[in-house]
Amino acid sequence: MIEFSTYKQIKKSTYYVRVLSAIVVAQLIVLAIIKFWPAQEKTSIIMSEKDFTEDVLILEDIVRTEQSGTPPPPPKPSVPIPEPTDEIIEEEINEINDIQYSVNTDSLSFQDIAGNEEGASNGGEIVNSPAQPAQIIRIVEAITPAAAKRASIKAEITVKMLVAKDGKVEDASIEEIRLYTGNDGYKIVDDIDYNLKKATLKAARQWIFEPAREEERPVRTYTHQIFNFGF
Repeated sequence: MIEFSTYKQIKKSTYYVRVLSAIVVAQLIVLAIIKFWPAQEKTSIIMSEKDFTEDVLILEDIVRTEQSGTPPPPPKPSVPIPEPTDEIIEEEINEINDIQYSVNTDSLSFQDIAGNEEGASNGGEIVNSPAQPAQIIRIVEAITPAAAKRASIKAEITVKMLVAKDGKVEDASIEEIRLYTGNDGYKIVDDIDYNLKKATLKAARQWIFEPAREEERPVRTYTHQIFNFGF
């Protein structure tokens, strides 16, 4: 009876040993799988990351291609440059018989530019500040003498003009002479050479004005104009 009990214990112990051995072997197999499996997974991850990087580069190239094809902005609109309406004549004018104009006046009409008498003469009171000042119709620039050009003279000559009722310059006189020096300054002088005064007065007497008006009638008045030389 004792031997049977001992045999039974030995058999039971052998069973436990086999179970434990099977467990150990299973653990060893699992460890072996874990040891060798991560290497293949890492390679797959690296390949996947590489493919993703290539996709990003391709997308960037597409974006750059679209930006390079953008059309340039339209040009700015050009601003028109106004042209002066005053007529400037640098050559000497002998006769101005081809210019005529008419102004609606009362019984005190005046001589027109063509020289025909239609009413009162150019005489009469001089109004210093008329309601409607004289307006320039024609400008005649003074011709700079050759001697003044050679000497590089720079001057401003202010002329006082008496405008008659017909718009012509009845009288002209030199009021001020500014002679400019090399340092861009100037001095006021009483006289100037090179026949500049003569050329100035000759041009001033050929100006034409729309006569000044006071109470809807033409009047005589003064006006001041500046002639430039060497600028």
